Amino acid sequence: MSKMTYIAIYFMLFVALLLQPHFTRHVDDALKPYMQSLAILIILGIAYLVYLLSRRELNKKGEELKVSQGKLLESFEYIGKFNRRLPLLKNLSTDLLANPKLTKQHKKIIFSDLLATAIVSIAKANWGLFRLVEISSKRTVKEFIYTAPDYVLPQQFFGNSELVEIHNQSAKIKTVGKFNIIPVSDEEAEIQGFLIFPKPAVDLTDEYLVLQAIVDQMQLFYKYLFV
Repeated sequence: MSKMTYIAIYFMLFVALLLQPHFTRHVDDALKPYMQSLAILIILGIAYLVYLLSRRELNKKGEELKVSQGKLLESFEYIGKFNRRLPLLKNLSTDLLANPKLTKQHKKIIFSDLLATAIVSIAKANWGLFRLVEISSKRTVKEFIYTAPDYVLPQQFFGNSELVEIHNQSAKIKTVGKFNIIPVSDEEAEIQGFLIFPKPAVDLTDEYLVLQAIVDQMQLFYKYLFV
């Protein structure tokens, strides 16, 4: 209820308290004191119940406000972390636009730098890869791999069938076995990109938006450079 509603209720109860002697004037004189006391008790009881109800609503609104503030702070934290990563993506995009005629080696470097940013700077992993898959045929169109120096890439991978179905998972960071997977946001694209890396020891939930932006950037680079 609104604040004005509570004020109106309290006002009516106050009026009832003032007028209650008139309501009991036809009662027998012997019973009149008891009836007046009972009327006062009922009015005060109603007033107290209204007070409890108003306090309950205020507490509920206070809790909702705390939750909203918490979500707002989380959003600001996400934005702050994302903004700190933006220069990495901006530099890569600038390099791409500054070289309209890119050689095959230049194209590979662009994807390697983007992949290294995701794996080394954010995921803190020893290896990772971008894989672009044609959804209809489940065929690998392109693949770019990053490994740390002197690190041997594991052979226990999985087929593209699991990647094609990965969007069915509700989690933001998808998983297959011991691997984390972040698919491109565009689920309707015929050729879709995936970032694959081992599950880290730390929680990457706070870094999800940045990793997703990198995957989407990779998809755009592919369209710009190879399609």
